[in-house]
Amino acid sequence: MATIKTQGRGYKITVTNGTDINGKKIRAHMTWTPPLGMTPRQTEKELQRQAVLFEEQVRHTITQDSNIRLVDFTERFLREYAYPSLKAKTAFSYAERMKVANAALGHIKLKDIKPGHIAAFYSNLQEEGMRRRSWATCKVDFEKWVQENKTSMAELVRRSGVSLWALKQCKKQARISEDSARAIASIMGKGLAEVFAVEKNTEPLKPGTIHTYHSVLSAVLFRAVKWGCIKENPAARADLPSIANRKAKYLEEDEARLLLDLLHNEPIKWRAIVTFDLLSGLRRGELAGLRWEDVDEDEQTIIIRQTANYVPGRGVYTDTPKTAESFRTIRLSKSAFLLLREYKKMQDAQKEALGDAWEDTDGRVFTTDSGAPMFPDSISQWFGKFIERSGLPKVTLHSLRHTYASLMIAEGAPLVVVSRQLGHAQASTTANIYAHVIKSAEAKAAQTFDKFDDIVIKNTTDEKLQERKKASGI
Repeated sequence: MATIKTQGRGYKITVTNGTDINGKKIRAHMTWTPPLGMTPRQTEKELQRQAVLFEEQVRHTITQDSNIRLVDFTERFLREYAYPSLKAKTAFSYAERMKVANAALGHIKLKDIKPGHIAAFYSNLQEEGMRRRSWATCKVDFEKWVQENKTSMAELVRRSGVSLWALKQCKKQARISEDSARAIASIMGKGLAEVFAVEKNTEPLKPGTIHTYHSVLSAVLFRAVKWGCIKENPAARADLPSIANRKAKYLEEDEARLLLDLLHNEPIKWRAIVTFDLLSGLRRGELAGLRWEDVDEDEQTIIIRQTANYVPGRGVYTDTPKTAESFRTIRLSKSAFLLLREYKKMQDAQKEALGDAWEDTDGRVFTTDSGAPMFPDSISQWFGKFIERSGLPKVTLHSLRHTYASLMIAEGAPLVVVSRQLGHAQASTTANIYAHVIKSAEAKAAQTFDKFDDIVIKNTTDEKLQERKKASGI
């Protein structure tokens, strides 16, 4: 809406057109002076017409920034918005997703990006071979190389930027990411193929993954609109693959019981981590960030105050929970705390044995064998191997969170309670994720009143019998 102010014998017309990169409103101005001889009524009518015309002109003006290529705008977006404003892990995820998007669309100017370009990119992502994840396994005796080169794991972490966990995986000749392998090979002065065997994952990306790319690309282009570079977000009109039938993977109650039973054959460290995750429904980062001071055995509650995350180049770091709602107190079962008590005895024994070598600095519940914060992926890696040898359905660590929620819903827990326990921002988020579980619970709830069938059906039968007797004159 244009604003009009008197200026001398004329008028100043101002139109706001978005904001700049600092959030400051972008304003365009013009002045209009009525010709001599115009009546006040004619002046007012023409002034309003001029204001409408100027507003239309401003709204349809293509700014100079619209000529910037998507790849260049992405750098600006990350530098001036994502890194300063978003959580480190989120910003890293944006950067990684946009590397793929820019490989396909980065050369196109912002003003020239059309929904069709974006839809073609999404279609391309679903082709075989587009999955970027690949694994590498060390082919050489890495431990021997470390000794021969008179270096330390801490020094290698500093020089390569990879995690200590990845270096330990190299020693065990276990799988790590190709990016980590490439960094390790570089500090060894070798080519990737000389040191590692690389295994590519060529499966097409799933529709849900395509939607994550869409969310990131749409966020970048939304910022371009807000900063006044383009008029509208072309991603808003791009076609996406359907995820209507996607369901959260979880274990049924009997499968969950079997998992808990099988965990008794595993080391207490891993048994405690996995069991506690199932009994609490925590996100992986929340689980790894939990401290003993956040555990209240008397009240049987835990408080989620921090998370443990990992970003290449930065390593494992502590952050605040995902959202304001993720700061929460959760009441757990008595068995969860009995398990923690058993686990703490083992941890205290380790701490005493290591003495000054114990690396814990903030009283973390779940740690490495030396007390250091756990590399979050190490939990997922161990759980994946456990599932493979257990014969259980193929689920991920995050499936334990889904199992926790699904069992609560099946037992009739109010959706708002489940949402609060999970730390969701809105109950509608919970409802969307667990729609299929809610449907099953509703069907089960409807059967609650089947217990009255004998009485309801009996009364109905007696009524019909009396009607037939009356009709037949009996």
